[in-house]
Amino acid sequence: MTTEYQNALAEVDRILSLMSKDMLDKIPNSFLKFIKQKKSKSYIPNLNMELSLNQQNLLKETRAILSLIYRSYLCNSEESRRLKINDRIELKSKQIELNKKYSYENLLKKENS
Repeated sequence: MTTEYQNALAEVDRILSLMSKDMLDKIPNSFLKFIKQKKSKSYIPNLNMELSLNQQNLLKETRAILSLIYRSYLCNSEESRRLKINDRIELKSKQIELNKKYSYENLLKKENS
């Protein structure tokens, strides 16, 4: 595991330590144990308690892990459904963009230029 992910897990562990017991109980113990075991022992997360989570200067890996936790364990079924729909729309949009960019016609235009 990379240093970046170990540091991100340290940040996630610190954030989870601030959550209510009710919220933590929704996250499987095996996942919490994984975070504790794999986090960096030397990295000290720098969280400013005056700022919201969105305003924190978190590692991008931390944000990805928190997103995974939220989607998998914390959000309700309606929110989960909405997020999945948004993901499909975004993925389709990116696929259309890539298809245009790397279409046969566009590739030939670039070679002939």
